[in-house]
Amino acid sequence: MKRLLTILLSVLLLAGPQVRAQMAVRVDTAAFRSSASFRPTQLIAPGALIVSGVGIHCFAHESIDGAVNRWAQESWRGDRPERNFDNYIQYLPIVMDLGLGLAGARAEHGLLDRVIEGSIGCLALGALSWGCKSIINSPRPNGVDNRSFPSGHTDWVFIGAELVRMEYGWDWGIPAYLIATTVGVMRIYNNWHWLSDVLFGAGLGILTAHIGGWLLEPVKDWLNIPTYTWGSGRPAVQAAFAPRIDPVSGAFCPGLALNF
Repeated sequence: MKRLLTILLSVLLLAGPQVRAQMAVRVDTAAFRSSASFRPTQLIAPGALIVSGVGIHCFAHESIDGAVNRWAQESWRGDRPERNFDNYIQYLPIVMDLGLGLAGARAEHGLLDRVIEGSIGCLALGALSWGCKSIINSPRPNGVDNRSFPSGHTDWVFIGAELVRMEYGWDWGIPAYLIATTVGVMRIYNNWHWLSDVLFGAGLGILTAHIGGWLLEPVKDWLNIPTYTWGSGRPAVQAAFAPRIDPVSGAFCPGLALNF
């Protein structure tokens, strides 16, 4: 009887930590696949922005676009010169997406996955944004050319902001979105874009960030690219204490399990 109890205790001590660790892995994997898969709610924000941009551009260009532009140029900017810092800060969210994990912030994916995810999103954004500019042929408010719709600066900065939010959550997503909103506002202030250009560009950027997320795993499977956690802010080696009792001698045996 004593030996039977010893064996049972040994099994519980040995299996307990491992079972709990396996359950945790399964939960994390399910959560990851859920965050990477398509959900209809992900279309709400970009859809609202895109519909608003199209609606204003097509049906209220003079009453809304024109009114906002006149207010921005006459009442807000006035005789002040153009402030072109938006040409530079538009790149900050993309840098944040790639660099925060390397600096220790906890990301959903490793650096390689973030590069693939961002590349897919940016390719989709480039094709859609360039296509819209070429087809719609909308004149800018300052009259420089006919490539106003949508705002390229805005869609670029918003894809970066949404990638940051997707990878790091709202703690870093809020600063990224503040940068993105600043760029959108400055495009109107500097008289390069209408309000509808900015709204549509913001929605397009958010949408294509999700396209990168949706296609990340299919593209990796297609190209047979393994998953690496390096650059995600997560520990590369996980250690677990796995004690046991020898069923023959009854001696307590400490153990260390390393998961690479």
